[in-house]
Amino acid sequence: MRNTLLLLLSVIYFNNLQAQAFLDYIGAGNSAGVKVTSSHDYRALGSNQTASGEQTLNGSGMDSRMMDAARFLAQATFGADENLIRQIAETDYSDWIDSQFEVPPGYLLPEVINAYNLAFQIYTDNGGLAANYSDRPEWEHFDYAWWQVNLTADDLLRQRVAYSLSQILVVSVESDLFDKGEALADYYDMLLEHSFGNYKDLLMAVTLHPAMGIYLSHLNNSKAIPERNIHPDENYAREIMQLFSIGLFELNQDGSRKKDSNGAYIPTYSNSDIKEFAKVFTGLGAGGSISKTDLNKADFNMDFNLIDFTVPMKMYEDYHETAEKLLLNGFTIPAGHPGMTDVEQAVDHLFNHPNVAPFISRQLIQRLVKSNPTPAYISRIASVFSDNGNGIRGDLKSVIKAILLDPEARNCDWINHPDQGRLREPITRYTQFAKSVGFENQLDLFWNNGSAFMESAGQHPFHSYTVFNFYLPDFQPNGPIAQNNLVGPEYQIHNTKTSVGYVNAVNNWAFNDELLYTFEANTFPTRPAFKNLLPFARDPDELINKLDILLTHGQMSDDTRDIIKNAIKGFSQNSIGDLQRLKLALYLIMISPDYCVLK
Repeated sequence: MRNTLLLLLSVIYFNNLQAQAFLDYIGAGNSAGVKVTSSHDYRALGSNQTASGEQTLNGSGMDSRMMDAARFLAQATFGADENLIRQIAETDYSDWIDSQFEVPPGYLLPEVINAYNLAFQIYTDNGGLAANYSDRPEWEHFDYAWWQVNLTADDLLRQRVAYSLSQILVVSVESDLFDKGEALADYYDMLLEHSFGNYKDLLMAVTLHPAMGIYLSHLNNSKAIPERNIHPDENYAREIMQLFSIGLFELNQDGSRKKDSNGAYIPTYSNSDIKEFAKVFTGLGAGGSISKTDLNKADFNMDFNLIDFTVPMKMYEDYHETAEKLLLNGFTIPAGHPGMTDVEQAVDHLFNHPNVAPFISRQLIQRLVKSNPTPAYISRIASVFSDNGNGIRGDLKSVIKAILLDPEARNCDWINHPDQGRLREPITRYTQFAKSVGFENQLDLFWNNGSAFMESAGQHPFHSYTVFNFYLPDFQPNGPIAQNNLVGPEYQIHNTKTSVGYVNAVNNWAFNDELLYTFEANTFPTRPAFKNLLPFARDPDELINKLDILLTHGQMSDDTRDIIKNAIKGFSQNSIGDLQRLKLALYLIMISPDYCVLK
């Protein structure tokens, strides 16, 4: 991190020779017993703020705190403006995390309903026939709600964690859920609800959610009826193990794979295990109906279009396999148990598998901090997952806090490690641009449908083409990353098409004032609020320094700085030139490697 000393310190007097000796450095907090005088107080170019000699030594006058706060917020949120960065720079990170735990969730379902009703009104007001409009919210209403909430809600950490969980516990628009906006929204709200809860409860809620039941086909999953060629569906049984809990191979607590006596990796489950788990997840059907008539009350095999997607699935015993289930490592569910008891025991069995702690911990680290956490980092977080210090396993509050405050996330000396950081995923680049620059809409409706960005950059929440998310945790792009036995998950969607598409998207945000896109675009366009940064745009150095804090967190290279400065210095010294200078600087930073790789 760039730590520029802003003052020439002329004389330093040590008033107390008994003061504690710091052998690493003097300043930025290590200033007890030190008196400072200087030739003058530093005034930033174009700013009314000054930093005295005392402020420089004790750290309060350094930009480094702003830079570190901006970096922390890039890991913990979807982006931040200068006001939030300044607030966090003056706050203990642990205290801020604790305060975020108490912020109520910004739920999507109410916004989905609002978006549907208003979009329907706009459609009919413009001559559309009501009969031609969908009779329930669909995917675009979910997208509208996601952006509305994430650009306005106060639960910044919860939203980021829920999104991270949605990349592990995947459901997607690109399925039979495309026309079920309420199901998507309620599923996301369920993730929000459990983001700071216990992973066991989350895994159970995922198992019983009708959106997951549709996506992985264990809704209306019947016991075997051989004479009718009906057999339990194995999709969910497979993915709850492979993707949601234990993974493919047995792990040590540091995330490394165990090996047998022949040096081969040890599988966590077999095909027969999948079949046994499939029996567990039989008999689950609709928990509620939107129909007002008894003819269409909730029932097994109910039409998807009549299901109330806000009600968890329930057990229909007549369709549940009651035979004994032989699960992992000799664990057996006896015959004759109620169906929901079978489900609860199976989920508890998986939750307590030793793989869960390193498997889930590593992926959460990857989503929030870095692609290649050291074995020690994974082990530290897995230890917290296994026991939060109070004997509780799976406490996500403790896990998230440990991830964000770990030395590998916070210590500046890690920034220079060649394996530090990760490629920012396209959606977080998008949200950070919006939040850092600001946005404005005359109706305060910040809707955005994901199709445009999905097409150009290859990503949007809940638009993954498969249950494996947009990228795999172990993906290795060709070249130095693979050659050094590292991984780069986000590079799986980083190709010639999406690279150019992202650059074109930034061009639209910066130069065409097209920040968000809707099917009702002409009704209420949302544009970047460039006015927030214009006061800093007259001087190239001041502008670049400001954007370095906001976007690259003090890590902008000299080469990038020189390229941007040379590109923007020729604009006129007037309001028109200021705006063009700002837009070009934003564009060049947003497409630079210094920004796209979060260290």
